Amino acid sequence: MACSNLTSGLIQDCNTNQGGIEVIYIANGPVQSIAETAGNVTAITVGGSALTPSDFFKFETPRQTSSINSTITVSQENGTATFDQQLTMVFNKMNTAMRNQLLLLAEATNLVIVAKDNNGVFWSLGLERGGYMISGTATSGVAYADRNGMEIIVGGMEAHPMYTVDSSIVEA
Repeated sequence: MACSNLTSGLIQDCNTNQGGIEVIYIANGPVQSIAETAGNVTAITVGGSALTPSDFFKFETPRQTSSINSTITVSQENGTATFDQQLTMVFNKMNTAMRNQLLLLAEATNLVIVAKDNNGVFWSLGLERGGYMISGTATSGVAYADRNGMEIIVGGMEAHPMYTVDSSIVEA
């Protein structure tokens, strides 16, 4: 099998980019198939049906607290490339409902995770092999102005970079 060849270069874009995550959508998996063209997913099938916005649970986080990243590891010695995708979600004010969702996230092994960044782009995490909770921390804080809440990291170890996702899959 021949290796891939570059098809174009990259140019510097305008300074119109914004960091951070606006909102997160999570559905139950596992994913059976996706419809994808040039890295953009237009349909996700779970349990024999295409996912719709009603299949996703919306997770809102405080402004400027949550982020996604993908760490690419290439091994020339082993002939492998992996993409470790992680989403850090921050939630304020610990409570019983939050505790219960934390438990469900910790037990799940095949989540469908989509994060909308502050540029309006929707990114998938763990879409190919199933998303899952990586770690989490619940803290009361110490000082009166400290965060009382949780930080949860979810993601997946994938064979490909994060896909962009058509907004109609997660938002009505």
